[in-house]
Amino acid sequence: MLPFQPMSGGGEVTFSGRHPRSIVSRAFAALLSSLAGALLFATPAAAAGETVTAFVGCRIVPSAAGPAIEDGILVIRGARIEAVGSAREVEVPAAADRIDCAGGTLLPAFWNSHVHFMAPEWRNAGQLPADRLTAQLGEMLTGYGFAHVVDTGSDLSNTLALKRRIASGEVPGPSIISAGNAHVGANGTPYYITDAKLPELHGPAQARSVAAEAIRAGAGAVKLMSVSLTREQPFPSIPAETIRAAAEAAHAAGVQVLVHPTNRRGVELAIEGGADILLHTAPIGGPWDTTFAERIVRAGLSLVPTLKLWAYESAKENDPGRAQRFAEVSRQQVAAFRLAGGRILFGTDVGYMTDFDPTDEYVEMAAAGMSARDIIAALTDHPVQIFGSPERQGRLAAGHDADVVLLDGDPEKDVRAFSDVRATYRAGRRIYQRTSDLDPS
Repeated sequence: MLPFQPMSGGGEVTFSGRHPRSIVSRAFAALLSSLAGALLFATPAAAAGETVTAFVGCRIVPSAAGPAIEDGILVIRGARIEAVGSAREVEVPAAADRIDCAGGTLLPAFWNSHVHFMAPEWRNAGQLPADRLTAQLGEMLTGYGFAHVVDTGSDLSNTLALKRRIASGEVPGPSIISAGNAHVGANGTPYYITDAKLPELHGPAQARSVAAEAIRAGAGAVKLMSVSLTREQPFPSIPAETIRAAAEAAHAAGVQVLVHPTNRRGVELAIEGGADILLHTAPIGGPWDTTFAERIVRAGLSLVPTLKLWAYESAKENDPGRAQRFAEVSRQQVAAFRLAGGRILFGTDVGYMTDFDPTDEYVEMAAAGMSARDIIAALTDHPVQIFGSPERQGRLAAGHDADVVLLDGDPEKDVRAFSDVRATYRAGRRIYQRTSDLDPS
């Protein structure tokens, strides 16, 4: 959800386009998925019980920091990477399913650290047809390279049902860490939420209990709105001591506290309360000077900028001037935070936003001074450090999980290539392939 709102009150899946689709097109994509899965997984290695896949002729970027490998080969055996290196160093197993990268770039699969499963199409996820869920995941996430996501606000029981179906192998999709419902301060339900009242926190003891209960129920994070955007001012907030109590319970269980800040005071409360991640920049609070950015970094807070959001929201009000102002301030905040040494995570707020294409987010991050390698770190290394398992995720190396994304083009030449995805693999399983790359024979 947002720190600012408009001021008016089973197999694999394949897709061909780059825009929100109807349920009819989803069903068609899912049909193609099942047919493609039957053909593309029927290799000799798979018949023997272990899939072997070799990507050849690739430009491989093994990690955010490491050198690229030109004319590289990456071999997956089962769920793990068996070998990665240049064509001179790596031999392709005879039984491997060979995938010609043909000028593409191979990267560790991506994390989207700010998504939602709250739209109507996700309701009753435990009962929806598997091919429909697969198609929806492809539209919103796997079709853009996301093999891991952090859900920052949804009905927890419903999202856990989706997570279980993915984990069982029934539905090809990303790993999901869910925070469940966001919590607010007294009278803190934002004015743009009209069909529900968000749960409120009234003091440290309750916050500690609520956080612990959510984690026992399966939440992998705790989401708080430190300041809520309401029609009354001053905006309601959660006191720092209440945030701190929730953080203590969360940290005792090994999970992170995610804070939606809204404005500068919301950021300060996150700092004072010992939270872990800021969900959004806070453009209505004005620029961050060096001292404030360094204070955020010293507190150990990471940042999910969601830069594309401001133009998306302002477009609803046909207010390009406000979109420009908010974009400029948000880019400045990201630049200041990065220069202070802050850790940035990629996230787009999709599931709230109905425009799923992340291209504009990459362009905005570059405009904020982030290089392609900085963006790769935000997509891979940084979220793995917080949510994942660094000893086996976040880079392409022998023995690591086979989480791989194959792009067309080179994002180090044009960041738009980050969203031009041919295929996404998670733990060696192809969870997305673009329809235009299927062999028509």
